[in-house]
Amino acid sequence: MSDPSDLFILGAGGFGREVLQHAREASAQGWPYVVKGFLDDDLDALSGFSVGVSVLNRISDEHLSGDVVIAIGEPAIRRALRERVEAQGGRLISIVHPSAHVVPSATVGAGSIVGPGVYIGVDSSVEANVVLNVYSSVGHDAKVGSDSVLSSYTAVTGGVMMGAGCFTGTHATIAPGVSIGAWSKIAAGSVVTRQAPDGSLLMGNPAKGRVLFRAP
Repeated sequence: MSDPSDLFILGAGGFGREVLQHAREASAQGWPYVVKGFLDDDLDALSGFSVGVSVLNRISDEHLSGDVVIAIGEPAIRRALRERVEAQGGRLISIVHPSAHVVPSATVGAGSIVGPGVYIGVDSSVEANVVLNVYSSVGHDAKVGSDSVLSSYTAVTGGVMMGAGCFTGTHATIAPGVSIGAWSKIAAGSVVTRQAPDGSLLMGNPAKGRVLFRAP
């Protein structure tokens, strides 16, 4: 068996520490990477935490040509960092937690983080650099656009189409077959039952919305 490859986590906040744990649990099940350390513009981001690795450098100072995963929960920042990694010849590495269930006909793009208890269903598509937080789900034939972030317990049901850069709050639900435009945000606990254009802010049950955001 070959030695594991070094992986660097971009972002050493609370989410970064969660991703470190996901990575370690995946490595214990044979995932071929080991976290070498963090990159974060706050060099003291891990002060007071004992995690076994350190902040090695600022993101702004680092040439991102290695294997990395982006542990930042803001879609616009995720996109900017993804583009920077790609431009500098780095590789975005996906982490799929061992307790997640990804069916064989589903696809997961490079750099995505698939957390504990996540379900990704038949013939669904999760594009590059997406975060699927704990116990979120993507139903059959659904698509989640690049750089999107699904908070814990989000339910993307069958046939849903989500554009790039979307964000969902905890326990958000999108009804079957609904399309959500790029760079939209869905508030925690909301239930979306109608199509929404790009840049929508959606709140409530059933969710009502208005266009507030533009693509960065």
